[in-house]
Amino acid sequence: FYLRQKGATQSQIERSGLVVKKEEGGGSYDRFRGRLMFPVLDAQSRPIAFGGRTLKNEDAKYINSPETPAYIKGRNLFGLNLTRDEIRRQEFVILVEGFLDLIVPYQFGVRNIVASLGTALTPEQVKLLSRFARKVVVNYDGDRAGVQAAKKSIEILLAEDLEVKVLVLPENADPDEFIRKF
Repeated sequence: FYLRQKGATQSQIERSGLVVKKEEGGGSYDRFRGRLMFPVLDAQSRPIAFGGRTLKNEDAKYINSPETPAYIKGRNLFGLNLTRDEIRRQEFVILVEGFLDLIVPYQFGVRNIVASLGTALTPEQVKLLSRFARKVVVNYDGDRAGVQAAKKSIEILLAEDLEVKVLVLPENADPDEFIRKF
């Protein structure tokens, strides 16, 4: 309704990724209904996408905007718009996987951090990151999936000739859980 008031067509609204077209009966529904929203901003602080975390016990814990002309997941890093100056100052970056893995440490004062938007790290993301720091600390979740993702990320980071270290958290913790606890 709001986007219609602002002059957007139904086609534009559907292409934005904010709504999903109903299969039967026409119309559409809010893709992120019942979810905590995380705006994804590009390095210049322009909104380009959203992530949503369920507030209930659902199969899909997180859902994200689909790729659009404005948003290609593998070319962006969550939080870079807020942390790029501190990354330059400290001359290294901590790379985490998801929204809360960045937000919670940021609230506790860790300001040289970015998240890979929950996807496998891409060469484009590494090129973007390398504009701000040549040293990277990979701090993915300690579970099996996080360890596998970290291994793949290390290969991509090394291929771009970055200095890489890995921060392994105890007890399969993830960065936001660990920093809250300790």
